[in-house]
Amino acid sequence: MARKRSRLHRLRRSITRSDAFVAALALIAGAFIRAWSRSLRVELDVHPETAAIDRNRAVYAFWHGRQFLLLSSFRHQGVVVMTSVSWAGRIQARILSGLGYSVVRGSSRRKGVRALVDIKRAVESGGAAAFAVDGPSGPARRSKQGVLYLAHKLGYPIVPAATAARPAWTIRSTWCRYLIPAPFSRGLVILGAPIQAAADGELAAEDLDRILDELTENADARAASRTASVDD
Repeated sequence: MARKRSRLHRLRRSITRSDAFVAALALIAGAFIRAWSRSLRVELDVHPETAAIDRNRAVYAFWHGRQFLLLSSFRHQGVVVMTSVSWAGRIQARILSGLGYSVVRGSSRRKGVRALVDIKRAVESGGAAAFAVDGPSGPARRSKQGVLYLAHKLGYPIVPAATAARPAWTIRSTWCRYLIPAPFSRGLVILGAPIQAAADGELAAEDLDRILDELTENADARAASRTASVDD
């Protein structure tokens, strides 16, 4: 019996890990995301200083779990993103490629240095970079050093990004409390003022954490306020 279960497990694994299965799943998920995104009413609020820079020469930073609204806001703009080298990362890479993103595989734990080098090369060829700076697995709202290192090497400013939506669902079982806007909800994407990566990485990370927290709290408050005004 155990041998039979083992064979079934290997068969299931071989199917789910196949390129055909990954491609089909990514195609379905990508179509679902596009349809879902089209139902949302999203406002883009760009800080005047960010509006004045070349936004193709910037590194966008946001908290993991707040990226759903960013997917449609930055699609087909040549933005370079990083996904993990895991099975889920393969699917994410396919989805993001279908949405017009340039994808580099890696993470802060596995092939991270190589991925940063690849992202640097991709960005230098044209396009911005975007990072969930506390990914791939936390701790939540604590920036890793990768985004600071990349911005410093490129000489690009970091543009903090925050999103919010009402109504929305929070997946509390995830470490990042992933936020999913409800269909036909009102969304808000805020791009804050550009900041330069300081030479002192630890201090810069603390500053980035504070700025992203404040921007996210601002986005949440504004989204809640607008929903309340509509209800009234």
